[in-house]
Amino acid sequence: MKISVVMATYNGEQYIAEQLESILGQTRPVDEVIIHDDCSTDGTAGIVEDFLMRHHPDGDWRFSVNRENLGYGTNFAQALFEASGDLICFCDQDDVWMPDRILEMEKMMKAHPEVLLAGSEFEPFSCTDDAPEIPEWELASFKGDDSLEHLLFVPENVFIGCQGCTMILRKSFLDRIRDWWYPGWAHDEYVWKLALCMDGLYFWHHPTLRRRLHSSNVTLHREHDVQKRLKYLEELKKSHEQTCRFGQQIGLDRKKLELMEKEIRAASMRIELIRNGRLWLGIPLLFYGKYYHRKRSMPVEMLMAIRNRKGDKA
Repeated sequence: MKISVVMATYNGEQYIAEQLESILGQTRPVDEVIIHDDCSTDGTAGIVEDFLMRHHPDGDWRFSVNRENLGYGTNFAQALFEASGDLICFCDQDDVWMPDRILEMEKMMKAHPEVLLAGSEFEPFSCTDDAPEIPEWELASFKGDDSLEHLLFVPENVFIGCQGCTMILRKSFLDRIRDWWYPGWAHDEYVWKLALCMDGLYFWHHPTLRRRLHSSNVTLHREHDVQKRLKYLEELKKSHEQTCRFGQQIGLDRKKLELMEKEIRAASMRIELIRNGRLWLGIPLLFYGKYYHRKRSMPVEMLMAIRNRKGDKA
């Protein structure tokens, strides 16, 4: 099988060399590496170019710098759509792959053709004092027993349940869903939700990389700012709506479509609650608790609505 690696870079000069070394040092060499830089303002591009010149790695390694900043999700998606391998691995610029990541993931995917997309466990390590922590619920879900868990279409699995940097997917699956991506949709959420719709979403309880935690981690810092929370919810609603449309197109059964419709309704009420201070929405939202990624978001957003309402009256 041909294996591709896709990486999106932006201001990653501190750690990217070590990540590139870990890809190059795989016991099963990769066949294709696609790296898109999103107009870094530091030395990232120069480090990547120097690495390629010094090592002349086997396989097809391609590096390009965008003409303009696209944002993380779109930059990653555009690199993803260039991949030609039978299997495609996502890769962050600051982690460190275990030497047998590609070898072991290829074995797993060959043994289980039913898997369209799989995430895996990882080993976290901190390198700055102010690094965010991996959520306790995520680490508690790790078994480390090499089992392969099939993720069913239930509310708790609609939200991404693994780190995108651990994901591997089939090119045949990507080809099937390619036209359903829209600009700005986070690449990992996009493939996660549509794999869930196609009943091909799995989690492998096997660590395949070391996840670096530092002050600049994009996906691990939680936002409590009202405008950022509203933007998150608006994007969440949009992705739910696209997932629902995809489900309709592939003939997803009525119960699953109804679940997505409730997800959309919950997101809409949460937006109205915060934006317009409609505190009465807190009552019906109590019955939508399972459509929140985390239950603690309910009191946080109620407090945001109260503060927003007081601000309007001031």
